[in-house]
Amino acid sequence: HAPVSATGKSVAALQKDVLKNPYIWILALASALMYVSRYGIESWGIYYLEAQKGYTTLEASSIVSVSAISGIIGTIISGFISDKFFQGSRNLPVLIAGILNVIAISLFLFYPDGYPWVDTASMLLFGFAIGILITFLGGLMAVDIASKKASGAALGLIGIASYIGAGIQDVVSGYLIGDNHTIINGVESYDFSMVKLFWLGAAVLSLICALFVWNAKAKD
Repeated sequence: HAPVSATGKSVAALQKDVLKNPYIWILALASALMYVSRYGIESWGIYYLEAQKGYTTLEASSIVSVSAISGIIGTIISGFISDKFFQGSRNLPVLIAGILNVIAISLFLFYPDGYPWVDTASMLLFGFAIGILITFLGGLMAVDIASKKASGAALGLIGIASYIGAGIQDVVSGYLIGDNHTIINGVESYDFSMVKLFWLGAAVLSLICALFVWNAKAKD
């Protein structure tokens, strides 16, 4: 016989319920969009700093790499922050981290050139925010919303959506950067205007999607 939950439903039925739960799909979209902004900066950030802001490869790498350190910190303390300061709520930490992510990307992409400390600070903030968002959007919130016996299905769906987002990001970013590449008198020039809006827009839309699961109820 198939395993049965306390509600009388089989695990297979609970897993199907995950696919019917609009909150899970909204969460998957929020995570996918977050991965667009995440990998947009992580994959293209060094190239952007070189081509747009005139950093050397070593300087650009050093600036972007600090996000990995703060990302680890954000991931480690995210659960502690949620339990200690927000009574186990994921919504407010996700809202705050989402806003910090938007601010960090905005500073990185739109702050005037010539301020390495601002670029470095934006990457520290970006990594910290992404670390928290990966933990919540990419995991804990799905577990909270889905039945405990179907949490694996929920996590799987979020994971698939996230990496689809990352893949789409790579294709779209490559196209937008390549399509706005010009060579005049032997000098290469890139217009990052469209791809910057793509990365920042994804972060903003991810934040908005996360707000739609604010009142999602946990299931048995």
